[in-house]
Amino acid sequence: MPIIDVEENINNLRLHIEQLTQEVFRQQGMLQTFEGFKKGGLTQIELPNDPNQSTTEQLDSIQENPE
Repeated sequence: MPIIDVEENINNLRLHIEQLTQEVFRQQGMLQTFEGFKKGGLTQIELPNDPNQSTTEQLDSIQENPE
């Protein structure tokens, strides 16, 4: 018969709630930052490199098309 440790579940749930709370704070900070950008008149942000492109792909691209 399986056994559930009540104290362990309480501790795990508290830890999970704390982690989710920190994530909510982080998301709120990001939202405030982008709202500040918008309030300042910024509509788009041009990035120098594609953040989804791996470092290796970036190096290969540079070697193929040196500027």
